[in-house]
Amino acid sequence: MKNLFAVTTLGVAIALAGCTREERADTGNDVEAAAGKIADEARDAAGSPELKEVGSEIKEAAGDAGQVIKETAKGAAEGAREGAAKVEAETRDAGPDAGDAPHGAKN
Repeated sequence: MKNLFAVTTLGVAIALAGCTREERADTGNDVEAAAGKIADEARDAAGSPELKEVGSEIKEAAGDAGQVIKETAKGAAEGAREGAAKVEAETRDAGPDAGDAPHGAKN
């Protein structure tokens, strides 16, 4: 944006070099009016209800995503606990020798 303004200003300065004092003043006033209009429109856009609505929707979507992640993590932890309990129960059901090394194996 700064580069665009600098290039525009340079172009206006070169164009004004060949103009009369009155033409330069008129052009300068036109440039100031255009810059003011652009600034006003930018302020209006920043405060627009549409932009605020988009921001609200983004915030809501982020909250929804956070809730999904939280519930997924809970489900994964619950699944891990169930799996560990199942393995423990199967080990108990296999008998006292289930954890021993096979014959001939070295510890």
